[in-house]
Amino acid sequence: MSKLDDLAPSPDDVPAPDPADDDAPVTTDEPVVVDHDAAAGSELDDLHPADDLDVVDDMGDWDDWDDEPAVATGAVAVAARPKSRRQKRKEWRQSEKARRYASRRSVRFPIFTRSVVLWLLLFAMMGAAFGGSGAFFWAHFNTQINELREQTKDFDKRSADAQGQLDAMRNQAVTDINQQIKPIAPYIAESKTIQLATLFSTYVWFVRTLDENGNPSVGTAFPVTTDDSTTLMVTSLNTVRAASVTPAPDITLTKNTVGGDDSIKATVVNFDANRDLALLSVPRGGMPVMDWASSDQQAEALGLRVFPVSGFGGSGASLTSGVISDQSAAGFLHDARIGSATQGGPIVTADAKVLGVASVAYRPLGFDPGELHFAVSINQVCIELMECGGGTRRAKDTKKPPPPAKGP
Repeated sequence: MSKLDDLAPSPDDVPAPDPADDDAPVTTDEPVVVDHDAAAGSELDDLHPADDLDVVDDMGDWDDWDDEPAVATGAVAVAARPKSRRQKRKEWRQSEKARRYASRRSVRFPIFTRSVVLWLLLFAMMGAAFGGSGAFFWAHFNTQINELREQTKDFDKRSADAQGQLDAMRNQAVTDINQQIKPIAPYIAESKTIQLATLFSTYVWFVRTLDENGNPSVGTAFPVTTDDSTTLMVTSLNTVRAASVTPAPDITLTKNTVGGDDSIKATVVNFDANRDLALLSVPRGGMPVMDWASSDQQAEALGLRVFPVSGFGGSGASLTSGVISDQSAAGFLHDARIGSATQGGPIVTADAKVLGVASVAYRPLGFDPGELHFAVSINQVCIELMECGGGTRRAKDTKKPPPPAKGP
């Protein structure tokens, strides 16, 4: 039950009509009709008979009521009967239903209206919140995009500057490291280069021939220029001196290979007796040629660690090491060990560039330097034995006989 039910009066509280108040009998010739429904009140005319039938009728069925009007016949009409307790209850229920219906109608619409307005207000607030937050984030996003564009508009320039700084730092780091390891660098290069002797086996050949007395004479030769059919090689004149005159013994170049020894015949095409240089020609083209050290590196060779390469060895090559202790226009002086099998071979730097030609007979000062050896720079080969103008290297056309060998 609602609060409205609690406020409704009980049917027992409705006062009963006083019989004394009834009007006196009326004498009439016409029948008198008494309408019992008139007592229900005019407010029941607006009731909808199908609305809110939720009151339990504990007083019996409404059909038990006598809805027909009382009719009085004769000369005297009988006065209306007093309302019974049941009729009072019925009238009370009808009036209570009307009151409840009116109350509900008056309350229901405002509640519905307020609910609709509340939901609309809630949706409006949510829309405003989402719209405000969206506008804020959109403005923030645009700000971030503009800042990013501002920061990256000169990206290429800054990237190039950063790359330049990195290169400068790397070069400085390499310089610092080289300065730090400079005292031990020669020893590191020496051990590493000697272990890589097999890398030089492709470029050097072991020379076999006879001297003036018919005794074996050995040395090393290496290519300096080649074409499709012929290769020119440099060696020590002290090795092939007997082959520079006619009749001459054969000169055989050999190399240890995986499939066995490779050998080829060679002839002397030019020589320089003063510098212990000889130029050989072999009928085979396409041989690999080693790179030469630059002119600046040859001019500033003092103090360099050098490695004479021999074509004799189990791997096809062997190396010794030494340091250049003096340098002049005649060549450079070094302390690397030079044997008969090494003479004529290339003297290379730690980066595998040819710096000079090994020799045990070259004595530009006119005396034996002992354990030290002089070597001719590789540029002298181009100057004395070959024509290197225009980027080509070919033998000069000279037939000078070699001078006799000098004694030690």
